[in-house]
Amino acid sequence: MANTNVTWTGLSSLMEQIGATAAETIEAASSAMKTTTGQVQAQAKQIAPKRTGFMANNISVDPIQRTASSVTGTIDAKADYSSFVEFGTYKMSAEPFIRPAVSAGQSVFIKTTMDKLKEAATFK
Repeated sequence: MANTNVTWTGLSSLMEQIGATAAETIEAASSAMKTTTGQVQAQAKQIAPKRTGFMANNISVDPIQRTASSVTGTIDAKADYSSFVEFGTYKMSAEPFIRPAVSAGQSVFIKTTMDKLKEAATFK
């Protein structure tokens, strides 16, 4: 099973800089994380190697986890052999599908978060 977590921290200093409240900042990041994890899941399913389609069909998104200062999204490849495909073994080369999808999702997350924060910011 390959399990990838993406955590964004440092919300306190960002809130001070833009004048948004903690609730607004967490809500913006949470909404952006939900959008991003959905896109990462779709892309991972698309680029996952498909012999039977089982691995691609078993890539899921866990509910977004929120605290007062962080937001965490989890994309989970539930097939038992997913990590072997993602990272390779001494007998087979890696065929990454989660890591490239997460890399592509980073810019989506940043842009979506910033768009949501602009709506909530006091310096409009």
